Amino acid sequence: MLRLHANEHPQGPPAGVAEALHALVPDLHRYPTGDGALQAAIAELHDVPLNRVLIGAGSAEIIGLAWRAFTGPDRAAFFHEPEFDFYPMLGAQCGTPTVTRPWPPDEHLADHVLQARAGLVALSNPHNPTGGWRPRQEIADLAGRLPDTTVVLNDEAYHDYADEAEAGPSLKALSELPNLLTTRTFSKIHGLAGLRVGYGIGHARLIGVLRSLQTPFTVSSAACSAALASLADPASWKARRTRNREQREALAGELAGRGFEVAPSQANFLYVRPPHGTADWAADLLDRGVRVHPVGAALRVTVGSAAETAALVAAVDDILISSRTQHLGEP
Repeated sequence: MLRLHANEHPQGPPAGVAEALHALVPDLHRYPTGDGALQAAIAELHDVPLNRVLIGAGSAEIIGLAWRAFTGPDRAAFFHEPEFDFYPMLGAQCGTPTVTRPWPPDEHLADHVLQARAGLVALSNPHNPTGGWRPRQEIADLAGRLPDTTVVLNDEAYHDYADEAEAGPSLKALSELPNLLTTRTFSKIHGLAGLRVGYGIGHARLIGVLRSLQTPFTVSSAACSAALASLADPASWKARRTRNREQREALAGELAGRGFEVAPSQANFLYVRPPHGTADWAADLLDRGVRVHPVGAALRVTVGSAAETAALVAAVDDILISSRTQHLGEP
């Protein structure tokens, strides 16, 4: 089964991760202590004080803490549709009202948020599931137009894949804003999804609120050591960005040539609308051993390796041939 539904990186972690994990074995009977070292490394990477960094069990933990901290029965969460599936899930778990607007955003986004009296605005950038890129300055400007009591969540899980990843204000500049929280993960380009480690960077007030809600020892020693080892090898994840871009363009060309409508993407996935001819593309692909993520009538397809792309294209061709054969066989 090809896993082209979860946006996992097709490669394993950088070479230094295995050595770092092996070194932990003698101390696995101890409770985790590595989050302080990882916090310091991330603070140094982004040139921010320690009190602006929070380590979590994936960025998902920090996003969940933000929902608990900044939403409530009379403080809605605002996000776009379609959006990261985790957002409506959190709304249901927290009993939080949800207000949505269609993607892409319009120039009246701040007005929509104010009208909704939202406590939290969740923005994935690059956008999940479409892969669209929003200049970071626009997110900073949005936060500046909202009251300090409305927190803007700048969810940058796929940031490392974007061609313009370093454009616009730095995370240090964003962390100066009292109501803007940025989250990142090691699950994607670093290849550490199985270890669950990520972080948030924001104003000390925001980080302090989130830290007060976090239970101890949520991030394992293994996760912290692996993340530190990956951070120490920036050449590895920069090369991964280049390979992802090349494979993303190749996959987009293959699918567009077969009648798919392909949205521009700055992530490690494509948002595509299949050609007509079959009732359920996600199910038909699954029958052929390829799992993709359905988004209404569209599909979100992870950019995999060259071999995975070839297997996906072969499955697509088989569906198209089968569809034409059935059509020709109709009376």
